[in-house]
Amino acid sequence: MIAPMKKFYLFFTGDPSEFLREVQRAGIVEVHRLPDSLGFENIPVTWDNLQEISHRIEFLKSVLKRAEGKDFSGKIVITEEEEKSVIKEFPLDDTYQKFFQIIQEIERRKKIAEKLAAIKKELFLIRGLPVAPSELLSMKNFSFCLFSLPQKQKAPDNIDSFSVEKIKEGGLFLVVFPLEKKKEVVSKIEGMKGTIIDIRQWNRPPSEIMKKIEDVEERNRAELEKAMVIMQDIVPLKYKILVFSDYVNSLLRYFEAKQNTGISMFVQCIWGWIKEKDIPRMELLIERCLPDGYLYISEPDVKEEVPVALDNSRIIQPFEVVTDLYGRPVYTNIDPTPHLSIFFILCFAFCITDAAYGLILIVLSFILIRKFKYTTSIEKFFRLMFYSGIATLFMGAITGSWFGDILTRLPSGAFPVATLKKLIVLDPLKGGNDTFLFLGWALILGYIQILWGLCLNLLGSIRHYGLKRSGEALVILAIQVLVALLIISFIVSWKEIIPVVGILLAISFLYLMILKSTTQKGFFMKMFWAFYSTYNVMAGNLLGDVLSYSRLFGLGLTTAVLALVINEMVFISVSIPFIGYIVAAILFIVGHLADLVLTLFGGYVHTSRLQYLEFFTKFFEGGGRPFAPLKEPRQYTYIRSGES
Repeated sequence: MIAPMKKFYLFFTGDPSEFLREVQRAGIVEVHRLPDSLGFENIPVTWDNLQEISHRIEFLKSVLKRAEGKDFSGKIVITEEEEKSVIKEFPLDDTYQKFFQIIQEIERRKKIAEKLAAIKKELFLIRGLPVAPSELLSMKNFSFCLFSLPQKQKAPDNIDSFSVEKIKEGGLFLVVFPLEKKKEVVSKIEGMKGTIIDIRQWNRPPSEIMKKIEDVEERNRAELEKAMVIMQDIVPLKYKILVFSDYVNSLLRYFEAKQNTGISMFVQCIWGWIKEKDIPRMELLIERCLPDGYLYISEPDVKEEVPVALDNSRIIQPFEVVTDLYGRPVYTNIDPTPHLSIFFILCFAFCITDAAYGLILIVLSFILIRKFKYTTSIEKFFRLMFYSGIATLFMGAITGSWFGDILTRLPSGAFPVATLKKLIVLDPLKGGNDTFLFLGWALILGYIQILWGLCLNLLGSIRHYGLKRSGEALVILAIQVLVALLIISFIVSWKEIIPVVGILLAISFLYLMILKSTTQKGFFMKMFWAFYSTYNVMAGNLLGDVLSYSRLFGLGLTTAVLALVINEMVFISVSIPFIGYIVAAILFIVGHLADLVLTLFGGYVHTSRLQYLEFFTKFFEGGGRPFAPLKEPRQYTYIRSGES
């Protein structure tokens, strides 16, 4: 359900610091900046060096990530006393200076390595030159060209009667000529598609310089490795850095909230939003921290953007993952979470329809729930998968699917095959009536969910507009019920009921046409909307939306058929000499794991799609803003009660 929200104004004198810290720990109020129209001025807050501390912590976190090669996941479980001890004893400034210098040294060494590599690359081309380039460049009346030729191009013995000397290494050629002949020689080289190499004025032969560079490279590499080893000293400090990070971020949020406090000549004021059920807790905090404070509670205005907080039982909370992925409802709408819960797990179970896969999902989810029990969002998701696994186990058991058709391949009298076979209600892989019944189950589930969505639509309409103005919602629901009743009457031959239901259905359609036509102007628009509304109800709710649930039938059969094919490959591979059982075991494990992963993705996506497009569209109005209370942003830590 959507938690009832109240707007509060807190008037007080004195310093609100202690109150704000307690409210932040409780995480029960959303604090906003006071409007200028109320006559309060914002309190100037002294941040001291908190921003610098935050910058240093973020730097240390980046160094930590660099040292470990990954981000931190999970939670550090500590007590308040342990947290206080870390904050008090951690030498932030010294630690920052040490690793700041190390990172600077690492970056400096890397730049040196890049420069040396660039020089080596330049010298590598002319490594076979037997003389220092400076000797060639210092000739007064002569010039030279150092050039390369295409691979298939044969080098000439001379250019304009000037001898061409081949450099032993690098595939280069050298020609020396009088200065005034440079233009002709360059033209001849270009005519041979040669590339002239420009060189700098090195004072030694390139091979000697390269040898010295390699020595410098080796020393630089050793210093870089030494700095990288020292950087690893940050790893043992990981937990202290992350604890400090959460502490600093909490302080930042606290100061941001304090900036929203307003001050006038006599009193100060804070305003924001609070859940109705948390008002007594806030009153106790005011009594303890601001005994002279006055709390004024008011109802939200109709046009205000009221923050939305979902307040469901622990059993329903995992399904909030589905709702939040689509978006929060507006404050005046209905929370779809409790209503989609049973439909979600049943649709998911239809998509997988294998008891063994459901059992695997239950076990994996249980393990991951325990692993991420301090990370609320992740823990919610795996609890959702845990519930879905239970539904899948049930659905697989009544359809006889355990790793596909494995029950039919084992001796019928073996334990627990005989017991599991007694649980089978229908087997869609048998074909015939069982397959059509399985499809019928999926469509009936879809019909019931759509009917429930229309009931919620009617309830919401009555709540906002009253019964008299909820005619459209009522008649659409009536049509949905009457069409189903008419179909059932034909199937079971209730001949005396068919005419009554038919008349009621005709009246309902006629009433809907009249309702729609009255909302339009002009004869043609009235006629268009009268008939279009009838078509939309028939093609949408009664046909399109219900038939969309046939995807559950298709995905369920696909899972079973894939599992059957895997089993066939497994039993065929057993006959392979010597290694047959090993190959069969590998195929069984890998094949069924692949099938499980594919069906999990497909099941989650298509089940969510049915909720969003077929169910939510009947009553849901999105666009709500999530309630964002002032609280400690504990990304890395979880405070447990008691001392270590």
